[in-house]
Order: sequence, then structure tokens, then C-alpha cells
Amino acid sequence: MANKLKTARIIECKLDKEPKAFTFLNTLRDKQVNIMRLSSTNKKITFFIQEKDLPIVRKVRQQYRVAIHISRPDSNRIIQFHSFVLIGLLLFILIPYISSHFVWQVVVDDPSDERKVGIEKELKSMNVKEWITKNRVPNDGVIRQKLLASNHDLSWIHITRSGSVIKLEAVPAPTIESKSTTEKTRSDLVALRKGVVTYYDLQSGERVVKIHETVQKGDLLASGIIKQGNLEKIVGAEGRVYADYWMEVTFQMPTNIQYESLVGKRLEFLQIKPAWKTFVKNPSVDSGLQMITSVFQVKKELIYDKKQLPVTEQWIKDSFMPMLYIKTSASLSQNGSIKQEKILHITWTNDTVKGKVLYYINDNIAGKRPIHQGD
Repeated sequence: MANKLKTARIIECKLDKEPKAFTFLNTLRDKQVNIMRLSSTNKKITFFIQEKDLPIVRKVRQQYRVAIHISRPDSNRIIQFHSFVLIGLLLFILIPYISSHFVWQVVVDDPSDERKVGIEKELKSMNVKEWITKNRVPNDGVIRQKLLASNHDLSWIHITRSGSVIKLEAVPAPTIESKSTTEKTRSDLVALRKGVVTYYDLQSGERVVKIHETVQKGDLLASGIIKQGNLEKIVGAEGRVYADYWMEVTFQMPTNIQYESLVGKRLEFLQIKPAWKTFVKNPSVDSGLQMITSVFQVKKELIYDKKQLPVTEQWIKDSFMPMLYIKTSASLSQNGSIKQEKILHITWTNDTVKGKVLYYINDNIAGKRPIHQGD
């Protein structure tokens, strides 16, 4: 293979313009030497041959005793553009590129050696290990969720990916010292807002208000003092008291909502041309490294389209109200619920829309009020 590649190289020949020169050239043709780009001046004849024919040229030159100058035009180039050179350059680019798609190292940083070994075993069961392609590795959220589920003594796991290295740093959960509950402040449960009581969910304490009775803000709902005959025992009221109540929510927005919509992505990669021009002008170590690293540069650009959404009454009912409903529901307690919703009014100006929504809610309205010893 090397000999075949070598014979493909081109040799430049220059000889003096003398009578023997033409006989010399005719003899070369008779010996099947491929003469290319033949040209002449007043004193010199220039032509090119393949390197495989060089021994024949030298033998004929000795026969006719002509002065000939032989040179290789590509000998001054930094990179010789021959088959073996191009193959080597291609391998030089492809091997790092292919290697960059594999995970070469997985590092687990944990102060506990025993837990570190356990995490490493779990990672291997999840396909997070060396010598595996990156696209087969689960995303960070899945890895973190599984590790935290099986390691309750950890509060978080930091995952960083740098090139072909995946590093996991385990953060132990802080130690919480339990405090004695004997000094806990005992309290009554009072209403934090006006509402109609629907049901109680008490762990301790005594009901004061009947079901379906209306209470005002600050009214006593459950007492933390239990009467046993003539004696009173302070136990404290614990739990929740649910009631129906109305809540107003106001909103304001522009009449035209501007937003950006993702319409596509654009990738630019293999940016070797500018770096190659720099390397040809100034062949140095720095410019060479810049040319090599530029091969692996991938620029990702997200393309957005700016749009305007005109706000209409129909859009408010169909799109905005469900979003406001979800936001209001999220502000309630776990067992709280919205029973009814009603748009009170919507006001339009030149560039603003204002509105008010009334929600009928059932939720916990109880708050704690400490019991003083003098009560």
C-alpha cells in the first residue's frame, strides 16, 4: 500500500535546452514514461513525471549525459496532500470525535466509603458506567431521583458532566436534633377569616362552633382547655377547621400580549475553514491547535419568532381563567378546593385589561392563638 501511494507523487524535471535534450525526451516516451505539462523557455525545458518513472529518467540521463534538475513541488508544504496523509488526518479527526461520544470516567464523591460503593453499584445497574455511549446514559433527573429514593440519608446529589467524565457529589442530609415537646406552647384554634364551618379535623381540643355556623375573623373555633367537672385541663387544640368562604382575585394584563415562539434550531459545526486559513498564513503550534479544536466546535442557536396575542373575552374565558384557577388552587391547603368561580367584571382601556374573579372556596381557616396561664 505504501509503495502504491509513493508512486502517485509528482516529480518536476528541468534540463538545459540543447540538441541532446529532444533526443532524451523522445527516448523517455519510447520507454513509456508519462511526460506531463511540458513547457520550454529560451534556456530551459520543464516537464513533470510520476515518481515511479524516476529510475528510468535517471538511467536515460546517464546514457545521454544531459544536465537535469529534479525536485518535488510539494516538498515545502507543511501538510502533504497524499493518500496516506489524508487518511492519517481523517483518522486524527475521527478518533477523538468518536471517542467524545463515550463515557470514559464516572467519579463518585462521597464522604462515606460504604455509601460510595453502594452508589457505584446502583449507577452500574442504571447503565452509568465507563465504555458506554452517552446517549444510553439516563438524564440527570432520573439518576438523582433513583439514588435519593434508595439513600434516605442524602439531601441532594450534584451531577456534573464535563466532556466524557460524569461526576456525582453526594450531599448528606443535615442531622436534626429532636426537641422535647413538653415545652410546646398550647394554643386555641381561631378563625383567620370569615366563613361557614363545614367540618372539623381535630387531634385534640374541644369544638366551640357548630357545623354550618358562620364565624367572623378572630372567633374561637376550638378550645385547648377541656373542662372536667369543676376542673379545667389545658391540653391545647391541634388540627384543622374547614369552612366555605368567598375570595376575590383581581388581574391586570395588556390588551396585546407579546411572546416568543420557538420555530426551529440551527447548528453550525466543523468550522475548520477560517482556522485553516489562519494556519496556512501563520503555521504555528497555537494556530494548529486552534484548527484541530475548531473541528469539534458545534454552535447551537435557537430561532424564535416574536408574536402578538390580542386579548379577547373569549380568550380570557377559554385560556386565562383555567390558568388562574390552577394558580388559585395551588395556594390552598392539601384538602382545600374551589367549589365555584364567577367573573365579576372586566374593564377594557386602550392598552390594559382589568378584571375581578370571585371564587367560592372550602379550606382550612383555623390558626393558633396561644393560651395564657391567666386565661
